[in-house]
Amino acid sequence: MLQKIKSILSKTSSRQVGIYTFVGSLSKLISFAALPFFVNKLSAGDIGILNIFSNCIVFLTPIISMGVLYTFSVDYFKLPKVEYAKKISTGLIIPAALSLLLIPFLFLLKVPLAKAFNFQPAFLWLIPVCLFLNFCFEAFTILMRNQNKVKLFAVVSIVKVVTEIGLSILFILFIYQSWYSRALAYLLSGLVIAGLFFFYVGKQQFLVNRIETKVLRRELHFGLSGMVLQTAIFFINSSDKFFVMSFFGKDQAGYYAVASTFAGIQYIFAISLLQYLQPVLFSRFVDRDKWNDVKFLFYKYFLAMAATMLAVVAVTFIVYSYLLRPSYLSYLSYFYILAVNTFLWTIANLFLQYIVFIKNKKILVQLSVLSIAVAVCINYIASKYYAITYLAWGQVLIDLIVIGVILFYNKKLLFFTSNEKGF
Repeated sequence: MLQKIKSILSKTSSRQVGIYTFVGSLSKLISFAALPFFVNKLSAGDIGILNIFSNCIVFLTPIISMGVLYTFSVDYFKLPKVEYAKKISTGLIIPAALSLLLIPFLFLLKVPLAKAFNFQPAFLWLIPVCLFLNFCFEAFTILMRNQNKVKLFAVVSIVKVVTEIGLSILFILFIYQSWYSRALAYLLSGLVIAGLFFFYVGKQQFLVNRIETKVLRRELHFGLSGMVLQTAIFFINSSDKFFVMSFFGKDQAGYYAVASTFAGIQYIFAISLLQYLQPVLFSRFVDRDKWNDVKFLFYKYFLAMAATMLAVVAVTFIVYSYLLRPSYLSYLSYFYILAVNTFLWTIANLFLQYIVFIKNKKILVQLSVLSIAVAVCINYIASKYYAITYLAWGQVLIDLIVIGVILFYNKKLLFFTSNEKGF
């Protein structure tokens, strides 16, 4: 099966990269085309609350998934279909159960969360439900990518974003002119995609009646390290928004969120490229290829990200100058700093792929704990004693440290050794 996949990839790689990039870009283009509408219709405070809502989803998804998404991605290339089906069927239990358990947990913490982060009462049920729906979308994306279902990936991605944005606009215009309309639209679009996901995995015979307790135990065991890694990624990329909300208020959180959103455009392009690159790299890693065999892919990726960053800077300046409220232009400096930060993370994320493939739990935990500690310390010091600009520069420092640590562990895993055939 692996040879067949590699043959398909080698013949159609250019087309696949083009489709993945185009679809990812189009999906986000639709979202960004609607951003001026949301910014001009909703208050900065509403934007800040939405930012906390979306980052709660980012933060809690790895906790409720327990590394299952990593397993879905990597084990597709390692296991026969029958065994992989057991992985999917068993793996779905973990996020479903943890999402339900999250409801009473959030209820117990609702008062301190409201004081610290403007946590809204509706979050108590919105966040757990949206978490599981987001897990289904991520799992669906992984499965389509691994199976090279490029056209289906395009349809699902476009359906999700069109449904979400379309309902958001309708709800804001005719029901609630607040953050709640945007959150409800996110929920409903997630329900649509989750329905498609379960229909698809059932049709592909990836759902089995019997749950393997051994598989469940293994998933939970590895899931701890996967959960810690995903939590670390959240702290690296998103925890600064919570510090802004806590120390500087929801209006500043809104301005910072918009700057971060535009800076994140380049990460959207990075993810689009990784939709193609990750299965290619994983299949090469199965053959025990290392740096000398895949470095040309890394070089092309670097150049693509550098060009993307320059294009994003130019487009964002125009949008801030002519399409957003004048008050946002005063905070354009946040964007420039965060654009550098996002570029650095796109590079770090590519080098992270080898560590993820190896699934060395000890290294994953060490890398994750160190990254969390660095992010918390820098974010707290910058927020407590300095201004938001210093907090933004802190994100650049965090990514530089994380890149150094990732490269250190890659060297430790012999990734850079010449033609070393063996893990």
